[in-house]
Amino acid sequence: MLNRILIIAFSLICLNLFSQNSLIGIDEQNKDIGTQENIYKVKADYIIQNNQSKNLYLLRADALKGMTIHASKKTIKPGDTSLIVIEFIPQNTGKFNETISLVTSADGVPFKMSLSGNIKSIKTDDKTACFYFKKPNNAGVKTNEPIVVTEPTKPRDTSNKIPDNTTNTVIDNSVIPVKPTTQPKTKNPDELDEDLYKPNNIIFLVDVSSSMKDTSKLKVMQFALHHLIEVLRPTDKVTFITYADSVKILREGLSGNDKQELNEVVDKLKAKGLTKGNKAILFSLDVALKNYISNGNNQIILATDGKFRFYPDDQKLYLSKQGDKQVKLSTMAFGNDKDAMKNLKEIAEIGKGNFIHIKSRSKAREQLLDEIKQNSLIH
Repeated sequence: MLNRILIIAFSLICLNLFSQNSLIGIDEQNKDIGTQENIYKVKADYIIQNNQSKNLYLLRADALKGMTIHASKKTIKPGDTSLIVIEFIPQNTGKFNETISLVTSADGVPFKMSLSGNIKSIKTDDKTACFYFKKPNNAGVKTNEPIVVTEPTKPRDTSNKIPDNTTNTVIDNSVIPVKPTTQPKTKNPDELDEDLYKPNNIIFLVDVSSSMKDTSKLKVMQFALHHLIEVLRPTDKVTFITYADSVKILREGLSGNDKQELNEVVDKLKAKGLTKGNKAILFSLDVALKNYISNGNNQIILATDGKFRFYPDDQKLYLSKQGDKQVKLSTMAFGNDKDAMKNLKEIAEIGKGNFIHIKSRSKAREQLLDEIKQNSLIH
């Protein structure tokens, strides 16, 4: 009888673990970085997949004190993946084996991962690169999206859960960020990792008609553009084209390394005149094709707050001009005009791009960077 009870108990435990694994998939649950010397920080990444038929929410992580955990997204749609990056500064040499428990909405059972290795020596500063145990073709990580970490030995605090901020509407694949409370946000040089993202050829087609000035929409866009410029690489190319009463090229094919010039162009954007942008997309396509990057991300981002007449003949010409080259067309929309938003969403669908609805300054820079990451991600 006792043996039968033990067998049943063991079966229930196995069933529970199997259930958890069936709801959440992972590329490698137990990572070993091996023996390392002269390191300052250890970083490792894991790709988890939502195997449910509903959204999976990453709520909290229980881990070693001093360990930080970031996620590319904390709301994972069915069948989608998220990149989890774990990092910590080792305090002692020798072998280590740390367990990380992800608390999710899956079934209430923490999803466990482990990170182990052997540290021979530790650097006292961060002048050299940290050791990063990763695969080159993984999804990108948004490093200002930390998962709240608690120590497993301390009582759990329900205030660590991601807040439900219903006053801020979330559009497309955006997630509610949880900002670090202990230190300010700093520029992360790995935002567009060469191993993760293709070179970009980005054409910004900016509406500088008078309506963009009235409610400081242009200022919000400039704020987002400055943030994007910070993380652009020398392999990225950027062109600025404005349209109102005419279409003008402000700068063409600037390298992502020319940050001062790029920022100066953005600062000089001024709204004036009437909107006459019927041919602006076709003009921008010619510039995109001229600067085309093979095996790269080539896209036009139309930034406007109003309707944009893109007639059926223009659409056919836009598609035929591309030939075997692909240039995506995304729309970066400002304001709340329902007809305009519908129109811009349709244009993005025609251009095989994305509709990005900018509603606030706080979300603008993340939304723009997410758009570039999504399209340049190496699959």
